[in-house]
Amino acid sequence: MNIGMAPGDWQVLGLGLLALCLALAALSDGRQRRIPNALVLATLLVGLLLNALGPQPFRDNQGLFSLYPGALGWGASVLGALVALVVFLPFHALRALGAGDVKLFAAVGAFAGPAASVNLALWVLLAGGLLALARMAMARNTRLVMRNTLAALGQMLPGSVGSFDARTQTAWRMPYAVAIALGVAAHAAWLFSGHAPILHF
Repeated sequence: MNIGMAPGDWQVLGLGLLALCLALAALSDGRQRRIPNALVLATLLVGLLLNALGPQPFRDNQGLFSLYPGALGWGASVLGALVALVVFLPFHALRALGAGDVKLFAAVGAFAGPAASVNLALWVLLAGGLLALARMAMARNTRLVMRNTLAALGQMLPGSVGSFDARTQTAWRMPYAVAIALGVAAHAAWLFSGHAPILHF
């Protein structure tokens, strides 16, 4: 069963709901340094329902982030969430991102679908890197940041006994929901200005 809605209207609704969810997550992460599980679950469910019930006017629907929008269907939405989860899980394993950040990006994947999730990850990581550099410049703690970066990378080496936890050993924990929101906005602006996705699938 599909919602009786034009693809353009569905896209505006979907982008608006995603923007609202990300704004609430960024606000919570900025104030409390946590993203509530209830908000993540709500974001995931909205993304799934949007793609399951939205208009599918084309044989190969191109999703929310397209000049030719169309719902992806239930299966592609679930796959998008799984792809987004898998892409960000290594950063959680390195303790560079919190579980809430990874879960939030997986929920975004339910909106975007699998191919767009990979491209979104590139934009989010770029936004996170730029925010970290800006913070490093403002705080003038370049040495600490470099030492922590080397410690995080060093613990991946075989036989390493060191343990680094970005949640407790950094001078400042960036609310990564902000980076996710900025990355999603940058990805949308890039595509809607007529550019092709960075990676094609």
